[in-house]
This record gives sequence, structure tokens and C-alpha cells, in this order.
Amino acid sequence: MQQQANYLQQLLVSLRTRMLVMCASVGIALEDAGKAMAAGDPGRAASVIENDAAVDALENEIDEMALQLLARTQPVAKDLRFVVSALRMVVDLERIGDEAVSIAEQTILLQDKPGFEIISHVREMFYKASESFDRAVRVFRENNAEDALYMLRGDEEAVQCEVRIIQEIMEGLSDPESSLEPYQAMHIILVARSLTRVWRRSINIAEQVYFINQGESLKHKGDERSEEARAAVRATAAKAAPKAAAAQPAVQSVAAPNNTVLPSTTGKGKNPEAGEGRD
Repeated sequence: MQQQANYLQQLLVSLRTRMLVMCASVGIALEDAGKAMAAGDPGRAASVIENDAAVDALENEIDEMALQLLARTQPVAKDLRFVVSALRMVVDLERIGDEAVSIAEQTILLQDKPGFEIISHVREMFYKASESFDRAVRVFRENNAEDALYMLRGDEEAVQCEVRIIQEIMEGLSDPESSLEPYQAMHIILVARSLTRVWRRSINIAEQVYFINQGESLKHKGDERSEEARAAVRATAAKAAPKAAAAQPAVQSVAAPNNTVLPSTTGKGKNPEAGEGRD
């Protein structure tokens, strides 16, 4: 019996170690995507895209480890909650890596245009989303249920940051003296959406840490608080759309200059919202 318990703990430690390795890999991808965006560095952005395969491989490895652990040891109580949560967290981690790739792709497409410098709130939102991810990793590493619960409050702030970016874009498109173009605005909005997903998936990770420790699921507990923020996004877009349409000529197609075909920005053709605890 003691041997079985020791074997279980060894497997749990191995699983936790590989998850921390994946956290570090995703964190590096997100940081490099942010640096590439800030500097307009297509080389660094291309490196983020290339290294995404390593994150995908870690996801597959952790999935296999967790399934083997369940089959061989049949854990219970907190150990079982950890394995189940690991299977959930690894999805959020992989999707955060995909959003880093999406940001890198937008950086490459806008390398000759100062799009991100025009919208001041984009960089601010990146710092906050990145900070949320770092905090989620720290919560997992330290097994801190109290900080995990505190992170749930950031859900509404993530949406409000996206609202401010959309407002600034619409004001820029409506201002005849602004240098912001519809093509730039489209890619900036895609970056803002990716940052919102990074932020919210980081909160998902914190929720799983709370579930491991307390045995209580926090999924959808923040939906009521977030609905008001989501309504604000819809209201802002509806109000600003007529102004933008009047100020700019119709955009006939979503294409880069010189008829360049845009690459996929949803992470290798996946639905970026699939499996996400937040809309």
C-alpha cells in the first residue's frame, strides 16, 4: 500500500513539473510576442510562430501523462482533482500560446505601419494581460487558493480594456486628421481580442487551482459581473459604427496591401473560443 502511495506521488510530481515547464514555455512565447509587437520586429515574431510546435508537443505529453496516471493509480480526493484540473489547464495554456502566435502574425502583417503605436491602450492592455498570466502561473506554482479567488475580479477589467481600445479606434477612424487606416484598425482589434482571451484564460487557470484546493468549482461564477461589461462592448461598437462608416470609404475585402493573403490568426485553424470558460 505504501509503495502504491509513493508511486502515485512520484507521478503527480512529474505531472506538475511538466506543467510548470509548459507554463514557462508559454510565458516566453507571450513575452516575445509582446516585444515583437512593441518593436515591430518580424524576426522575433516569426520565432514565436516557429516555437509554437514545442508548446503543442508539451500539451500532448501532459495529456498522456494524466491519462496514464488515472488508469494506473486511480487517485481520489485532492489528487484526483489535480489530475482533472491538469487536463483542463493544459488546454488554456496551449490556447494562450496560440494567442501569442496570433499577436506575432499581426505584428508581421503590420511591420511597415506604426499601427500599435497609434492606439495607446494596446500596450497597456498587453502589460495587464501578461501580468494576469504571470500571476496565474504563480498561483499554480505556490498552490495559493486565496490569490486564485482574487484573480476572478479581473474578468470585467479585461473586457473594459478591450472597450477602451475599440473606442479609441472608432474615434481615430472618425477623425479626418488621424493617420489610422481601416486596415490597421482591423489588425489592432484582432490583437486586442487575443489579449482578452489571454487574460481570461489566465483566470481559468486560477479557477482550477482554487478547485484543486477547495473542491469547489468557480466556473461561470463571474458571468453575472461580466455580462455588464460585455453589454458595454456591444453598445460601444453599435454607437461608433455609423461614424466610422461615414468617415471612411467602404473596405471591399479583408486583404493586406498588394493583395497579400492574410494567414490564419486563430491558432492553426482552431476555434479560439472552443473550450474556453469565458466567451
